[in-house]
Amino acid sequence: MNEIYLKIGKPTFIIGIVLAVLLLLVSVNSTFYYLGVLKVKFVEWAFFNACVPSNIGYLVGFIIFIITKEKSALGIGILPMVFFGTMGLFIFPWGGVANIPQVGHVVMTLNVIWVIYTILKTGDYKALGLGLLVSIVLYVPFIAYQQHYCRTHTDDLQRILGIK
Repeated sequence: MNEIYLKIGKPTFIIGIVLAVLLLLVSVNSTFYYLGVLKVKFVEWAFFNACVPSNIGYLVGFIIFIITKEKSALGIGILPMVFFGTMGLFIFPWGGVANIPQVGHVVMTLNVIWVIYTILKTGDYKALGLGLLVSIVLYVPFIAYQQHYCRTHTDDLQRILGIK
């Protein structure tokens, strides 16, 4: 653990842990809402609430980073977290109950900023590139299928979101 402190600094490391814990909490909250309150099927949860599978990917990478000190593992969740989290800030409305998922989108975006800052701070551009490459390979098919699933199941999506 001390090696990580030396490379990125203890305050930066602690901020990363706090952001990861916040990400875990918003993911648990969202999962509880979809599976517990709305009682959707697992596949509907995974594709209509694609933020959580993205967050899980990032959190797995974060744990790998903690254990192995491999900075490229931090990049595993960058692509989907930008796609679903940061873009969600601009696509979803602000106000009322929509602010709850928006908090999650903000936390996702802060984690992405932390990852990019942390890796660039160490000057390990190879780790950033490798992490992004792994993120692309893992998540482009997921994003493509998620988009397809939402287009082909619009009635279910509208029912779940209470639009219809």
